[in-house]
Amino acid sequence: MKLNISVVLGILMCLNATAQNTGKVWGIEECVNYALENNIQIKQTALQVEANKTSQQSAKWDIAPNFNLNSNYGWNFGLNIDPVTNEISQARRQTASLNLQGNWVVFNGLRKHYNISKSNLDYLAALYDLEDIKNDISLNVAASYLQILLNKEILAVAKEQERVSQLQVNRTTKLVEAGASPKGDQLQLEAQLARDHQNVIASENALTISKLQLANLLQLENPDDFEISSPDLDVPEAALVARDPASIFATAMDLQPAIKGAETRVESSEKNEAITKSGAYPTLSVVGQVGTSYSDQILEPAGTETVNLPQPIYDQNGQVIFIPYSQTVPIGPYEEKKFGNQVGDNLNEYIGLSLSVPLFNGLNVHSNKQIAEINTKQSQLQLEMEKNTLRQTIYQAHADAKASYNSYLAAEVTVESSEESFKYSKERFEVGALNQFDFENAKNSLAIAKSEMLRSKYDYIFKTKVLEFYLTNQIKL
Repeated sequence: MKLNISVVLGILMCLNATAQNTGKVWGIEECVNYALENNIQIKQTALQVEANKTSQQSAKWDIAPNFNLNSNYGWNFGLNIDPVTNEISQARRQTASLNLQGNWVVFNGLRKHYNISKSNLDYLAALYDLEDIKNDISLNVAASYLQILLNKEILAVAKEQERVSQLQVNRTTKLVEAGASPKGDQLQLEAQLARDHQNVIASENALTISKLQLANLLQLENPDDFEISSPDLDVPEAALVARDPASIFATAMDLQPAIKGAETRVESSEKNEAITKSGAYPTLSVVGQVGTSYSDQILEPAGTETVNLPQPIYDQNGQVIFIPYSQTVPIGPYEEKKFGNQVGDNLNEYIGLSLSVPLFNGLNVHSNKQIAEINTKQSQLQLEMEKNTLRQTIYQAHADAKASYNSYLAAEVTVESSEESFKYSKERFEVGALNQFDFENAKNSLAIAKSEMLRSKYDYIFKTKVLEFYLTNQIKL
């Protein structure tokens, strides 16, 4: 069953923690908040949300160009090709290269676009999952909390029955000592007192177990000191019981995170189909590269000098004459060209377009399409399953609330009748007009009637708040 935290907060919003012992007393809101902060399932789901958010950011940045920087430095022995001059040589040499490469996909069947849409949907679905698991934990806390309150009241009924039996034992003991009653009456009452005390012990054990269950749900390290407040809950009016559950279901369809999450996953599966179909389209990319290289076999002169050289020209008569001109020429000795100079001089750039057309890839695209279509159908079936579960939950809660309300009304009448019957039986028993068996039967009938009324009351309160949540996504008290 899926509930929002507002369910449990609304169920007992009016609760005020009252001291039950010297230890800490927990209210319903404090229990729910503590569970939401410390529950391991919630923490795991929250981590999945963070992972999906990271994938979402990665998908968005995937449309940007890719840049990679590659470099190497090595030693060549034997026959090799100089990376700068492309000359074949057997000389040993040291070489290096540095390349910056870029690639930007211009078109690939809108795959990146669909992937962004899918990552957004996956992130949204993860958020719905987190809300859904919080609802489940909140519901479990509320159910455990109400179970403790019920067990407390049942224990109070058991103690009252024990108190009444103790009074009867005390009275009968005095009558036996005075010789006004047989010893057998005293023994029968003492046996009933023992049975009532046994019921008190059983009720105390049930209360302890329910406290431990809630403490374990909260993952408290020391559940022995755990204690909750005991508010007085009013019985809600029966307005929702008379309402058509189909209208509650129609409203809940737009509110519940489990439904929204399932719908989002259907959309995500459809986007995944589009991604697989894009694998059949060509991929057009802009590519570019800037690189340079180095070789220790590249030499350069130690310096240069300017010399005058004769330049032959023809005069007006067609005769050759020489006119001097200046020219800078290298002078020795020659030495290895420095690394920094080679990096700048050997720089090269490239830019172009790259087109990749898928022709045959072992039917991978076709197989991926079929798998994606199957996954979409599975998501659609999961959505229908979530809807059916929600419908069943609402109709069941409505039927339970109606039955609990009728049971509570009947139990009220039964308690009133049982109290009058017990009062009358007690008066007759005290004057000796009623036997021990009939008296105990009247007392037990009253205890059973009170216990059934309490169970019906708490069950009706819980089911009513469930219906209120499904109808409005909040609780109105």
